[in-house]
This record gives sequence, C-alpha cells and structure tokens, in this order.
Amino acid sequence: MDEFQEILQDFLVESFELVEKLDEDLVELEATPEDLELLNGIFRVAHTVKGASSFLNFDVLTHLTHHMEDVLNKARHGELIITPDIMDVVLESIDLMKTLLNIIRDTSSDSGVDVSACVARLDKVSGGDGAVPTPEASAPIVEVAPVVEEVASDEPDYENMSDDDVEAEILRLLDERQAEDRAKREAKIAAGEDVPAPPPSPEDVVEEETSKPAPAAAPVHVTPTPSPVFDEVEDPRNDTKAAAPAKKSATTVEQTIRVDVKRLDHLMNLIGELVLAKNRLIKINDDVEERYEGEEFLEELNQVVSIVSLVTTDLQIAVMKTRMLPIGKVFNKFPRMIRDLSRELNKKIELEIDGEETELDKSIVEEIGDPLVHIIRNSCDHGIEIPSIRLAAGKNETGTISLTAYNEGNQIVIQIDDDGKGLDAEMLKNKALEKNLISEKEADNMSDKEAFSLIMKPGFSTAAAVTNVSGRGVGMDVVKTNIEKVNGIIDIESEKGRGSSIRLKIPLTLAIIQALLVGVQEEHYAIPLSSVLETVRISKDEIYTVEGRSVMRLRDDVLSLVHIGDIFEVERILDSSEHAYVVVLGLGTQKLGLIVDSLVGQEEIVIKSLGEYLKGIDGIAGATIRGDGGVTLIVDVVAIMDMAKTVKATALVSDTSGAAQIALEKTKASDYTVMIVDDSKTDRMIMRKSLEATGITLVEAGDGQEALNILKQGDHNFDAMLIDIEMPRMDGYTLATEIKKYNRYKTMPLIAVTSRTGKSDRMRGVESGMVEYITKPYSADYLSSVVQRNINFKTEFL
Repeated sequence: MDEFQEILQDFLVESFELVEKLDEDLVELEATPEDLELLNGIFRVAHTVKGASSFLNFDVLTHLTHHMEDVLNKARHGELIITPDIMDVVLESIDLMKTLLNIIRDTSSDSGVDVSACVARLDKVSGGDGAVPTPEASAPIVEVAPVVEEVASDEPDYENMSDDDVEAEILRLLDERQAEDRAKREAKIAAGEDVPAPPPSPEDVVEEETSKPAPAAAPVHVTPTPSPVFDEVEDPRNDTKAAAPAKKSATTVEQTIRVDVKRLDHLMNLIGELVLAKNRLIKINDDVEERYEGEEFLEELNQVVSIVSLVTTDLQIAVMKTRMLPIGKVFNKFPRMIRDLSRELNKKIELEIDGEETELDKSIVEEIGDPLVHIIRNSCDHGIEIPSIRLAAGKNETGTISLTAYNEGNQIVIQIDDDGKGLDAEMLKNKALEKNLISEKEADNMSDKEAFSLIMKPGFSTAAAVTNVSGRGVGMDVVKTNIEKVNGIIDIESEKGRGSSIRLKIPLTLAIIQALLVGVQEEHYAIPLSSVLETVRISKDEIYTVEGRSVMRLRDDVLSLVHIGDIFEVERILDSSEHAYVVVLGLGTQKLGLIVDSLVGQEEIVIKSLGEYLKGIDGIAGATIRGDGGVTLIVDVVAIMDMAKTVKATALVSDTSGAAQIALEKTKASDYTVMIVDDSKTDRMIMRKSLEATGITLVEAGDGQEALNILKQGDHNFDAMLIDIEMPRMDGYTLATEIKKYNRYKTMPLIAVTSRTGKSDRMRGVESGMVEYITKPYSADYLSSVVQRNINFKTEFL
C-alpha cells in the first residue's frame, strides 16, 4: 500500500504539472490551429495522463483521456480542423480531467464523476456515432485497438536484426503511414475541404541535413533515443516511446527535488528566529561599542557581527527564494477564462500578459488568485463594450485587457488595464445613494477617485440584472478583503470612455517585513512600512478641529488625524510637548494621519502570532521581538483605518474650528538640500527633472569620490542623497559605507537609484546603510514621494 501511495503521489504531481498550462495552450491553439508543435505538446499531455491512469486502473480518467487523445490525434494529422465549437468540447474534457485528478487526490479513486456525455461529444467530433460504452459496461475499457491494428502477427524480430535492417523496417512503416495520410488528405482536398499542410517527409528532412549523416536508429522499444531524421515525423504508434527522451534527462531529474511545504514553513520560522537574534546581536554590539570605546577587541567583535549579519541575510534570501513562485502560475488560467467569457458575453476580447516571471511568496500567490479572477470578470462584463458600440465610439471592435506584474521597491505591483468604457463617477455615486451605502453629504464631498472605490463596497453593483458573470455585488468586495488580508493596497484610475486601470500593490512576503517603529510613552508599536506614505513633524498649533474631527493641512490636502493613544487607550503626552510626529498611512484611496510621540526607526521584523488567548484584538495584527529583547505589537493598518472613524477630536488641538481656519503654511521645500550621485549625465538630468518641481535644492556629483569630497567641504547641509550603485572610482556601496563613518551623516537618508534588481543587491545596499532601493525605470512622482518621505523622516533626528 505504501508503494502504491508513493506511485500515486508521483502520478498526481506529474499530472497536475502537465495540465497546469493546458487552458492557456488550448486557447492559443484555437487562435493558431496550424501550430503543430503546440498541438503535439497538448496531445502528449493527454497521452501521458492516459497511460499513467491506465497503469493505476483509473478507468474513468483513462476512458475520458483516450477519447480526448483521439480528437487531438486527428487534428495532428490534418483530419480535423479545430473550430470554436470543437474547442468547447475539448475544454470541457480538460475541466473534467482536472475534476477527476482532484477526486483522485482526495479519495484515491476516480469514481463519482459522470463523463459519458462529454465522451459521447468527443466521439462525435472524431467521427463516431457517440455511442460509447462506459467503463463499467465494458471491462477492458483501456482500449489498445490502435496498437493492435498496428502490430502484425508476423512482427519482425527486432532483437536479432541489424541496425540497417531496423532502420529500413522503420522507414517502410513510416512510408505506409504517410501514404495513408496523403490519400486521406487528397480525398479531402478533392472534396473542397480546407486541410492544413502536412508535416515534412523523411526525405525532405534528409535533404536538409545532408551536411551531417544521420546515425542509425535502434529499435524504438530497445533504444529510447531515436534518429534525428524521425524527430520531424510524428507517428501515434511511437508517442509513448517518443516521450522517453524527455524523461531521460538525468540532469534535470537529479537537480530537482520536491519538498513538503510544511518543511519550508518550518525553515522560514527558524530563519525568522535567526533574524531576531541578529537584530539583538547588533544592538548588543552597539551598546558594547559605546561602553568600551577605544578598546582593541571592538574591531574583532565588529568583524564577527558583520559576518553573522551578512550570512544571516544571505541565508534569509536563499530560504525566501525557495518559497517563491512565478506569478505566471496564477496568470495561466486567465486566457481560458477570457475566451469563455468572450463567447458567453458575445464580445471580442484579447488578453495581453506581461511579467509572468515575477516571483511572489507562495502563500501570497494562493491568496491573489480569486481577487484577480473577479477583477478580470468585472472588466469583461462592465468594462469592455460589445463590438457594435466600440465601433460606434471609434474603437477597435476587439477590446483589450492587459495583465502586468512588476517589482516596485519591496512590493509587487499587479496592474489590470482595459480599454473599455471606464467608470462614471456620478453614476457610481447615484447607485451608492440608491442602495443607502453613502449619504448625500458624503456624495457631494466625494472626489472622483473616492467614487471609484465605491465598487469595492459589499453589495454594490452596477449590473442591471443578475447573471452568471455579475450582478450580486460580491466580486469586488472579495477583492478588497483578500488584498487587505495580505497587507496589500488597491488603487483605481479611470477615464470615462477610455478605460480603467486597477493596481494591486502586494508585499513580497508576509513572514519577514520592513516596519516603522513608533513610540507612545513607554510603549512601542510597529507599522508595516508598505502602508507608510510619509512622516511629518508637527506642533500642537498645527492641529485643528473640523466638524468634531482632528485635522491638519498636508500640502494641498486636509488630513484626518487620530492619536494612536486614543485607539489603544495609552496615555498621551502631547499636552506637555511642543511637537509630535504624524505617520501618514495610505490604504487604497484612504489616508490617515496617526499621531505618535516618537519615531524609533526602521527595522526588519518577524511577525509572530499573539496566541490563542490574545488573538482577535482590534487594531493588532501580531507581535515581534525588538533588538533590545522587548516585545512590540504590530499595527493592523486596515483595522486602524476603521477604528479611527469613531475617534472624535481630542482636547489637544487649537481652539479654532472650521475648514476656513486650516490655513497652514507648507514647509518650504527650498529649505532642503539633496545630492544626486551618478556617473551618467542623462540619469542625473532625469532625477533633477523629477525633483525640480518640489523646490528642493539639488547638488550633483559624477561619482562616489566626488560626492565624498563635496561632503567633506561642508558647504551644504544635506538632507538626503540619491546614489547610483555602479560608478567609477568609488561605487555606491563603498560610498554609503564611508558616509556612515561620519557622525554628522549617520542619520542622513541614503537612497539607491539603480538598474540592479537582484535581491542580494538590495540586501547589500541595506547592509551598507541604504534606507531605500529604487530600481530604474521609475516614475517622477514615485522618486519625488520617496525623497520627501525620507526627508520628513529625518526630522526626528533634528
């Protein structure tokens, strides 16, 4: 029994891997039915699953895949043209195959699924009458008729034949098969049918390869590597053998092992503990260095701590990579979905996919599948118009949906664009009013961008009637819930008549994250850095009351404020303090200013559960252990946003009230100075253009050595530096290390701007003192926001 389970497990793993891309390949085949290589690949999947399921006595699965294989085989030999109606039947059989595999995985049996109707349709497609007996009615259902027909009773004795005789016999058999195919093809052409061009004959292949003689081929059942001459000619009798070379790739098999996910989770937990120990070791090292300044052993201690830190970082990266999966595993199912929705909705829709090789943690990949399904279905149903309306609007009758994934800092961005009718802000407000989701006052004060986010509310739908695709008002609510579950952010942009764009920003991993540590009295809290837009320093006079809520002016926006002490019932000290800090949190289109007493710093933290007794506390997502050994609670940004709505203005604000009284002066950007360090004049110009609009004073340096000389001169008091990594004379890593040796520059933010995107490069940047890592290309707004955020963060140290 154990041996059978082991074989069954291997069968399931291999089968799921094989069928994973079938939907995408079949949709592509429907568009390019002449692609024989693609068709042969699909055929081999059906053939492999059939052979393995027959060996394991899964009669229902064997029955289904056998008839699926018949249809694909006829298409391979030009006896059948793949039409949308035929593809519907093939796709239905693929769905049943997946269902059977799932049942086999759960029950070790393929019973309980009726495939007779689908098999009958497959039989009719392949030229039969559809009257196919079920496996129960016909015990020897593993039909080997095609093989029996091919094998004559006077089969030659291949074992005792010479290589030349074997080659001659194989050529004779192939010639017979090709003669039959040519006769059938000529008959179809004579009848006026459209028949694809036949595959090249052995003679044509031999003529093309006269420069190198083909080696003699051994019998197919003896030597698993056939002659190159026959690789160009597909014969269904040899398909089982033809698959052998691919499986004989010893290097691939030997270099790959399958590991239980639980083991990887356990390994990640151990790495998390190691990261905590590393943070603790660095903190102890700093304390020892301060206490025993000038002692000889300090240099040796620093070297050991640096080595442990580097090795831990490399080990952490290596373990995280083992959990990474390409997001293409999620993207693969969407071509099939778009194809089915196009036929169901009578629309013409194309899907464009880019960045499917982008990697994401396995746990997050599993969470984002459903949100993407709902977004794309929404774009098909509500976004893309029917062909007649698109033509009337001057558009191509075929709508386009683009699905793109790319890295942006420590996050993955998944962007879904469509060129449909876009979102109508006024219509969305009216629908929300009808359903009592918002008040009239909220609708009047709502911007277009805020109106777009209404589609995420539970129960909201713009569909006139409930259909199989939409109308129940649950789809986009699922998107919001699942994305927020993984600490992601949703951003919606739309232009009426032109289309919509939805951007999902998702952290690379949930196990170890970057966080901003803040202080309130003696308490410390960790806020995930992915939700922090910027930090600003304010005084008590800069807080005002509008309609019972604390607010402040942040550039051109009015920002709602809430003290973290009011949320967690911690005593505040703003009454007696001149200044406090505001952490600006962003979640989709929402912003909130969280008042804290102090900014402790940025740290890599490991998320720990609060346990059975403390779980479920509002506003707390977990806990972590700081470098000094203390426990810090991790803020749940989603919950904080909701809890803040019920917190009223405190007594810590100015006596004035009303929106007209929020006339706060902006901090003068010209008071700040930033150095741009890059050996490319063009890149320096791009950075200058991106930051000129902010009014920040900019100083340029051509390489690390020049930048260091400018710092030593002391003519400027720099608030931040943008540093390229690859430069002559002195690279960015060395420059950052040298800068951090000066006490006056220890708190200055160093921001890497480079085209080097490797995770090891990023970690090396962090180790050398970089606080941000921007990869080229980048948008001007993104660069500007990063620089301003870090400048504001630096005010803590003034």
